[in-house]
Amino acid sequence: MSTFTPEATSVAGAIAPASNIGDLLGLALALGIGLLIGIERGWRTRDDAPGERVAGVRTFTLIGLIGGLVGLELVGLVQALGLILAAGTVAAIAIGYHADMRKHGNVSATSAIAAILTLGLGTIAGSGSMAVAALGAGATVILLASRDALHRALTYASEADIRAMMRLVLVVFIILPLLPDVPLGPYGLNPRRLWTVVVITGSISFIGYVLIRIFGGRRGVMLTALVGALVSSTAVTLECARRLRAGEAVGANQAAIAAASTIMMIRAVSLVAVLVPHIFTRFIALLLLALILSIAASALLFLRSNRDDEPQAVAVKPPDLKLALLFGALVALMATVAGWAEQQSAGSGAAVVIFGGLFDVDSAIAALGVLPEGTLPIELAALAVAAPVVFNTLLKLALALVIAGPRRAWPAAVALGIPAAAIIGSSIVAVG
Repeated sequence: MSTFTPEATSVAGAIAPASNIGDLLGLALALGIGLLIGIERGWRTRDDAPGERVAGVRTFTLIGLIGGLVGLELVGLVQALGLILAAGTVAAIAIGYHADMRKHGNVSATSAIAAILTLGLGTIAGSGSMAVAALGAGATVILLASRDALHRALTYASEADIRAMMRLVLVVFIILPLLPDVPLGPYGLNPRRLWTVVVITGSISFIGYVLIRIFGGRRGVMLTALVGALVSSTAVTLECARRLRAGEAVGANQAAIAAASTIMMIRAVSLVAVLVPHIFTRFIALLLLALILSIAASALLFLRSNRDDEPQAVAVKPPDLKLALLFGALVALMATVAGWAEQQSAGSGAAVVIFGGLFDVDSAIAALGVLPEGTLPIELAALAVAAPVVFNTLLKLALALVIAGPRRAWPAAVALGIPAAAIIGSSIVAVG
């Protein structure tokens, strides 16, 4: 006959919650995190003789599992046991890697820190925050596996490169989180959203600089356009215009401005198909000719850049944030004008579409997409969605000419102006 003591009852009560599906999934994720990091560490030390590694695949997997057990919502004696296991694991890691350092003269603490981080990520997974744990594990593995690439980057990086990166870190990770994410002032300006313009523009500039350093002028510029235009074709235009002014890979930057605008149009068509499907037929009728002309112009300028630009890397300077800050100030000014105009028009929404579309076609389309179907006639809704595309294209044309100068920017300006004129012409025909 078995008997139950109060202590046994409390232990049973502490273990019981571990039987639910959420806790089991957390333990499985913790185990997977340990296995994943263990595979990377094991591969890194695969040439070591058996017994020379402090921790390999199995040890890291066990560390992740211990972390998962610690993270469970346990109470009583089991919670104390979990804390003892965690403390013992950290002590074992410290002792093992200390002995390894003394024996082999290895002064790297990466594996020791990775083991402690595995324990922490396992704990987070066991506590139920599985998305955070998975994200942390992915970032950890990528960082550990990027050792050689990071070391090569540091070898070839200049002091100017490091300063440019530190400026971007300041903009993204220090200033942005400190800004309030609420509408302020009489026109409801959101400081964090406005600063995001600076973040996007500065980030695309830095990414473009890195791609040009790695792949050379022509290929790096085109990769910047393809990647950056998925976020903001206007920011790509600013960066390419800056490089045009400096005389860097002139043909490639002209082609990149046209290609970024083409991607913007394709993105707009895709968003309309998803968010405002009932106007898609009318909208594509307005944009089809412009899209064909934009693709043709991009291809023509790209082929021209192949002939005009040298294939090797060009001398480039690390980007600063002056242009990004000026563009952010311009967006803030236009947002103020839009807010004032919106008040004057008694909240019709037209000003938001007109001025907002200058900088962000996607948000203008999304704003119309949330309106109930039938709020606007289909013809008018299609025109309202096409308008931001025209405004944004003309803004990029103006920015390219002003920043780079007409002599170097005119091919890109033509590649932007012809599609914009095609949209305007199609709209006039549709209205008539």
